[in-house]
Amino acid sequence: MSLHPFQTKSKFAMLTVNNVYTDLPAAAFQLSDGTWVMPAVPVPDLGIWKDWIGSIRMERLGRANLVLFVEEPSHDPEIVDDVHHRLDKALSDLFYMLHLRTGIEVAEGADLLCGSSINGVPGIRQMSQMPAFHQSKGWKRAPITAAWLEEGLVLRAGVAAMDADKTQFRRVVRGLVTLFKGLQETGQDRLHQFVRSLEALILPDIGSTQKQFAHRCQTFARAGDDTRLLLLEAFDMRSDTEHLNPWDEAVQSYPADQREDVCWHRTRQIEHLACDAYSRLLRDAALRDHFRTEAAIAAFWKLPDDQRRALWGKPLDIAQEPLVQKYDQWERASA
Repeated sequence: MSLHPFQTKSKFAMLTVNNVYTDLPAAAFQLSDGTWVMPAVPVPDLGIWKDWIGSIRMERLGRANLVLFVEEPSHDPEIVDDVHHRLDKALSDLFYMLHLRTGIEVAEGADLLCGSSINGVPGIRQMSQMPAFHQSKGWKRAPITAAWLEEGLVLRAGVAAMDADKTQFRRVVRGLVTLFKGLQETGQDRLHQFVRSLEALILPDIGSTQKQFAHRCQTFARAGDDTRLLLLEAFDMRSDTEHLNPWDEAVQSYPADQREDVCWHRTRQIEHLACDAYSRLLRDAALRDHFRTEAAIAAFWKLPDDQRRALWGKPLDIAQEPLVQKYDQWERASA
């Protein structure tokens, strides 16, 4: 008998995350949308799935310590169809949204499965591996909590609202895709994508990108000379990467033994800024309306600074985020 009472005839999707840092209840529970959160794959003997997924994948599932699970009754559970795809997408989108908050540590990856329950016996129909997300050097680990998962649902709803009309929010959607590409990159390409994702929101005029990046991003971040300086440095590092140059050319004014640390500091700051900016837009429908079309975005940036900043809300103070020095490439700072 399975640990989870699978329905007699149903279709389900399951996201399994291996060796992730969590602070969750020991027992299974449901999120506000009905998604189950479990500490392990909800079957006592994974061997029943060996013929479908193979022994190596079966061992991966056995190491999962966070499982997200959704299930719906079905009259034709044996058929893989749009219901499976919809359930898969819901969990996949939630997994992506969780990475808009830095600190998630998925040490061994995550897998997405869809299956069917026939006479209460669950079987796997498809299984795929989720993309790997990385962290910027000097990052601090944070646990996945129930509140974090609920926030992911809110952000996912914002994505669904934008997807409802493919003619709207095109620039925001492309920027969000770029941000997720950055979160999957390593090295200097991370910063390059983070800056580009912010450029999608600021809609710079041709020939004025650097100047407007430094000015307009001070709507998202606390305005000040220190913020402006780091934004200019980050933009120059993005340009160096774009032209296949070393990214530390923009920070030659710093001592040689500090330049790499400064580059990673700028990367973490811009990552934080971009993740926060997109999270606000996904969370706040009224604010998001100002980014519905390029015309709406242009009108937003023509507003006086004080009026625009009032609409945006309290800015991040990225200039005060600490410099973390001398960590190995993906070593995390102690929490």
